[in-house]
Amino acid sequence: MVDIGCWSTTPLIWRLNATLGIATTGEKPKGMGKVRILLVRAGIIIEKINRVMYWLSALAILLSSLVLTYEVIMRYFLKIPTIWEVETAVYLGIFATFMGAAYGLKDGAHINIDLLTRILPLKVQRRLMKITSLLSLFFCLFAAYKGWGLFWEAYIKGWRSDSLWGPPLSIPYFFLPLGLTLLSLQFIIQIFDLGKARDTSSSR
Repeated sequence: MVDIGCWSTTPLIWRLNATLGIATTGEKPKGMGKVRILLVRAGIIIEKINRVMYWLSALAILLSSLVLTYEVIMRYFLKIPTIWEVETAVYLGIFATFMGAAYGLKDGAHINIDLLTRILPLKVQRRLMKITSLLSLFFCLFAAYKGWGLFWEAYIKGWRSDSLWGPPLSIPYFFLPLGLTLLSLQFIIQIFDLGKARDTSSSR
């Protein structure tokens, strides 16, 4: 076992070798040990960022509920209609949906239809999970690419909502590609067993 400071490289290498199908000898591969350690550390950092986004998403849902409650009180009880509450609540909902998706994947909170897969051997379940994660990664990368283009176009051209309030559309358009980018990174962490991603196949 090779130690670099307080980091033991062997367990990290075993995790990546198992994912990539490389035989593990217990010795650090020349020229690759440090790279893999950096990848694992990067994965842990990304998961911490996703956890922050998770709490911000929870806060966004709370704020959205408060905004809608305020709208009901102002419009139906005080007879003072407003123009910003509904769109604000929608934008907060968009933020919560896309920014919390990555942490939901890490925590196994996404919907899984496992009626058939749960009866398969655990090893087969893990392989299927990696295949479906890879397909999902391709979709998220494509959607994120298109989303960044849409956001940039909305920002450059100054697109605004057609409502009386008229907030910039670049704001909600920014949440979509950013959330999908974080989700793509979380899929990469899950596929290569980086960070502290939970193995959902063994818990369901």
